[in-house]
Amino acid sequence: MQFKILGPLEVVDDGRHIDVSGQRQRTVLAMLLLESGRVVSNDRLVEAIWERKPPATSRTQVQIGICALRRMLPAGPQPGPIVTRSPGYLLRMTEGQLDLHTFEERVAAGGRAAAAHQPQQAVKELRAALGLWQGHALTDISSKPVRANAVRLDERRLAVQEQCLELELWLGNHHRAVSELGALVAAHPLRERLRVLLMTALHRAGRQAEALDAYRQARVALVQRLGIEPGAELQRLHRMILAGEEEWGTPPRVQPFIQMTAPTAEPDGPGSGPALSAVPAVPAVPVHKVPRLLPADIADFTGRTRAIQRILAAPTRTDAPRTVVPVTVITGRGGSGKTTLAVHVAHRLAPDYPDGQLFAKLSGGPGLPTSAAEVLRRFLRALGVTDEAVPRSIEERAEMYRDLLAERRVLVVLDGAASECQVAPLLPGSSGSRVLITSWRRFTGLPADTRIELSRFRRESSVEMLMKIIGRRRVAAEPLAVEELCRACDDLPLVLRVAAARLAARPHRAVADAVAQAEAVDRCGDAARNPDELRHLEQAVRTCMTPAYGALSPEAQQALRRLAQLEIPDFAPWVGAPLLECEPRRAQDLLDELTESYLLDAVVDQSSRAVRYHFPAFVRAFALERLAAEESPEDQRAALRRFLDTLAYLTGEAQRRSGYGDPPVPDEPIRCHAMPRSLIDRLLADPFAWYQQERAQVEAAGRQAAEIGLWTISCRLESSSTVLAPK
Repeated sequence: MQFKILGPLEVVDDGRHIDVSGQRQRTVLAMLLLESGRVVSNDRLVEAIWERKPPATSRTQVQIGICALRRMLPAGPQPGPIVTRSPGYLLRMTEGQLDLHTFEERVAAGGRAAAAHQPQQAVKELRAALGLWQGHALTDISSKPVRANAVRLDERRLAVQEQCLELELWLGNHHRAVSELGALVAAHPLRERLRVLLMTALHRAGRQAEALDAYRQARVALVQRLGIEPGAELQRLHRMILAGEEEWGTPPRVQPFIQMTAPTAEPDGPGSGPALSAVPAVPAVPVHKVPRLLPADIADFTGRTRAIQRILAAPTRTDAPRTVVPVTVITGRGGSGKTTLAVHVAHRLAPDYPDGQLFAKLSGGPGLPTSAAEVLRRFLRALGVTDEAVPRSIEERAEMYRDLLAERRVLVVLDGAASECQVAPLLPGSSGSRVLITSWRRFTGLPADTRIELSRFRRESSVEMLMKIIGRRRVAAEPLAVEELCRACDDLPLVLRVAAARLAARPHRAVADAVAQAEAVDRCGDAARNPDELRHLEQAVRTCMTPAYGALSPEAQQALRRLAQLEIPDFAPWVGAPLLECEPRRAQDLLDELTESYLLDAVVDQSSRAVRYHFPAFVRAFALERLAAEESPEDQRAALRRFLDTLAYLTGEAQRRSGYGDPPVPDEPIRCHAMPRSLIDRLLADPFAWYQQERAQVEAAGRQAAEIGLWTISCRLESSSTVLAPK
């Protein structure tokens, strides 16, 4: 039995034409042929027949159509070609049954011949492939999903024609190519590559005036229809013809099969012909390529049960229109397992998206996120678009990407997104696909039907992960050390995994040794001064923090570094103003930016509604490391001095306003930096309440001031604390 789709849909059995009657049956058969060897889901068949308005009985009618097709297609001694396979149907094919498969095989043979320096054989194979076409693909099927695939087939045919004609020109068959190229240019007036080939053929045939007129016609068409000038290749060829150049080197565009140097003899003289250079053939591109780009899932995935349930249940929601693309955003601190969760869930969702899964890591490094244009290029290539066909502008790439996904069900995973602007061009335009996004920022500006915010592991999940990696016996043997290790790693999955992997590689080491290492990394000073000492755990911490740090504004980066110097348990929003010498409102904006990136934790007091900030575990160690690398000791000390100065001033002012008199006159002047009087009055409206809130910070700051030799500030903080402390 032969199936033909390179033209009107035909089925031929032993020379006898089989009449596949009924537009629905023809549409279903066309979809099965386009996906031959792969399962076509019931949903896709329903969409192909009724598009967006299927009747309630659509699935039953599809089944009836399949039964009708099975009766039309003779099975012979073997089972019929249409097989039921969840979640739909599969059309089994043998070699040579489908003209599309034969076409691609002949095209691939042409590529191999060209790579073997046999251009005449390559042309023969390509001509045989093109001879299989009987008009536009599936020209008698009106279904939009079928037409979308048919357009790609027609584009593939045209690309092969271009490749064949390029070889004809290099073989010196320019006279024969002129008429064929003229017809193709008339049918595709905006395809510049065809214009280049036509001008080349005319010029080599000695028809320079016509070649120049062909350029004029191309320019008129492009300017009038699109308002653009011809591309660089056309313009270069035009200049060469005007200059009368006879030496034809390799065009700027990489040739699809082989590259050839120009003939050394006259174009029509004896011995003319191309000199071949060894350039590998480009393999045939699948017409409907199904990308499978997901990274591997991990065997010891642990926890996150509720998050998984929410993500899997999201598509069943009915409060969003059917036209809306389902988007799930997973956010959380660095090391909380966002990527691991997204990949794990994506593998579970993959069967629901038979047209493929796309994956891109959007964080290219510190301050260097991968551009949306580059991701689109990779996605288009994965979807079967050749490099030559990928548009240059990001807008055109996004349009082509949305068009390719319009009739497909594809799962798109975007890992480590830095901004909404980076993500927007990568969203499909139709609801058949779905998007999972991970980020270290709270993507409040991006519309999403599901938002998952990951925190640290629950302790039972941390212990479970350790069991899976180092074994139940070792966990049972040192239960207290295991608890301490989880605490020291802040129950962060990434840090826990690194610590556990080191233990698994050293079965003779005690769990308590890993606890000591994790505590050393979390101890800010040690981690900053000894960057190579505990490199494995520290590297894990850097991996967690670097993307988020790199995406910050320069001012926010500086704020994070300088706040890390403060050896206080937590701090109020005003602290940023003296550290950065900026307006308090600007300091608040920077603290908000750090909080949105999960680099600071904000805690709101339930009674006073006052906001306090503190560093998550390991973030301060990372920030101190960046401080040592990016700021001079003089700048570090100056910033710390401004904060301590301001805190000492505020405690003295609190003492005076409490009625205990002025504090002793210091040996050195104590100043209040970047703090307007209105803010001071608001903070110290109740001096005792302010001091009670800041007591632990004042005492810690007094010790830090003494350690670095700022005795005047230390004494002021200590004396005011003595006066203001509750009796």
